[in-house]
Amino acid sequence: MAAEPAAPNGARRVTIADVAREAGVSKATVSRALNSPGAVGAATRSHVLDVVARLGFAPNLNARSLTTGRTQVIGVVVSDIQVPFFTSVARAVQNAAHARGYLTLVGNSDELPANEDALIRAFASRMVDGLIVTPAAGANAALVEVARHIPVVVVDRIIEGGVGACIVSDNYAGALNATRHLLGLGHRSIAYLSSPLDKSSAVERYRGYRAGLEEAGVPFRPELLRVGDYHADAVEGSAAELLRSFAPTAALTSEASITVGALRAAQAVGLRVPDDLSLLGFDDLDWASPSLTVVLQDTERLGAEAMARLLRLLDGDADTPASDVIRVPTRLMVRASCAPPPASRP
Repeated sequence: MAAEPAAPNGARRVTIADVAREAGVSKATVSRALNSPGAVGAATRSHVLDVVARLGFAPNLNARSLTTGRTQVIGVVVSDIQVPFFTSVARAVQNAAHARGYLTLVGNSDELPANEDALIRAFASRMVDGLIVTPAAGANAALVEVARHIPVVVVDRIIEGGVGACIVSDNYAGALNATRHLLGLGHRSIAYLSSPLDKSSAVERYRGYRAGLEEAGVPFRPELLRVGDYHADAVEGSAAELLRSFAPTAALTSEASITVGALRAAQAVGLRVPDDLSLLGFDDLDWASPSLTVVLQDTERLGAEAMARLLRLLDGDADTPASDVIRVPTRLMVRASCAPPPASRP
């Protein structure tokens, strides 16, 4: 008789047969309870899971992958894990994946295309079932190549070339509504501080700002535009120079880190928010004072949509497009950092 497989500590590993015997069901029922929750009744699945937990059963993923052709592992590559937006998206993906019985492996590219390529190739070579990626700016060569072989979903940016589905915030509408809000308060001198225009999210936000000005008949002033490094320290000097030289009454920022730099710059030149300068940006900064008016992105929905689309691609859903763009609405959260311009106040 073949020997029972051994656990790492030398004890006999609990098998699916042990779980079935203890639960009083067939091995097939145990398998369905673990892998296809909808195929068994809720009470049966709950009973089986209780037995699984009590016995300490751990499915053999290698054996499962040989049988099903899947590893139940998703690779997730984020472009900057220190940015709260990307952290929140990765967490939402992980929660959605866990609910469907998938594990996630997360890698951080630090916005470097070479790092992104290395991570994507490493994940693909280790037989993940699919990839969810927030791409760095650049050619994204490995992403395009790997997408020919395994399902890929892109989050936050639009990649040309038939790379899976792209799940993005409605950045254009978000920036347009933010600009309309400032214009509605009476501002006509509105600075725009942007990250480099080498990714779709930044381009769409800039287009939304320009469209808002045009809609209101307010001329675009190039001297009120700053495009560059999105890190707060780098933004501070550029923003301070703009505030000193051109005295805008409001500023719209395209990233949370740029908002931090703008807040520091306002303080450095002696401006109070919102008394002297109204400030509005993308994504929340819970600690800021005064509390900031922001364009909120729905990171929970972005992550859940990405995982749902990846699962449909994995399941071979014939009605699921191989490549399209899904835009998730943003929401303007009005708080204390915006007010009418000083000259228009009583």
